[in-house]
Formats: sequence, structure tokens, C-alpha cells
Amino acid sequence: MFRDLDRILRDGIQAALDGGDEAARFRPWLHRHLGLFLWQLEEHHGVEDDHYFPLFRRAEPELAAGFELLERDHDALHAALEGLAMRANAVLQSGPRGAGAFRSSLGRLHEAQVALSRELGRHLDDEEDLVVPLILERGETALFSAG
Repeated sequence: MFRDLDRILRDGIQAALDGGDEAARFRPWLHRHLGLFLWQLEEHHGVEDDHYFPLFRRAEPELAAGFELLERDHDALHAALEGLAMRANAVLQSGPRGAGAFRSSLGRLHEAQVALSRELGRHLDDEEDLVVPLILERGETALFSAG
């Protein structure tokens, strides 16, 4: 889902940069889609950091370093998401200054989204490389009932 939401955002921002959306039409779209993306990621990371990762560490102590790396990734991703939100706010508030301000702020938003996409993709790959084998080996029922 995160990859899909990320792609939808990147494609939508790129389409607006390419002239496919005017500012008045793009702003509500951005607000809705970016809000969902940010909310879902924050919820997901909170559940992992507070519940799943401690559970997985107890189940497989030798993988603790991997889960600590994923938690540090969450901190870095959170900072990147805050930067993305700041740039999105600039897009959302660029109205009275005209099309030039909108396009300029949109370009900065696009750069931030592309950078976040790379980091998020790497993080999700790392998460899947660590978590999926553990769940497949131990089984969901055994892992989650042991917590």
C-alpha cells in the first residue's frame, strides 16, 4: 500500500508539474492524498516500533540489530516526512502569489517526494527481508501469541 500511495503521489505531482493540473484543482488532491500517506506511515511505524519490533526481538534476539536499524530508519523517514509536509504546505499556500510560486513550490515538493521514495523503498525492502522470513519460519500465530 505504501508503494502504491507513494507512486500515486509522485505521478500526481509530476502531472501537475507537466501542466496537467491547475493549482486550484491540484491543492485539494494533494491535501487528501498526502494526508492519507502521512497518516498511514506514522500509524504503521508506531505499531511496529511499539509492538511488533519488540515482539520480534524477543522471538529472535540475534536479529535485534536489524530491528534497531529499522527503527533508526523510522526516525530518518519521519524527518523526511516532516520536510515533505513543509514543502506540501508551501504548495497549498502558494495561491495569492501566482502560478510562478505554485510551480516553484511544486518543484521542491517533487524533489522531496522523489528522495523520500528512494528511502522508503529501501526501508520497505529491508523490512520485508527481515520480517517476512521470520513470520514464515515461526508462523504468525506462534509469534503473535507469544507477545
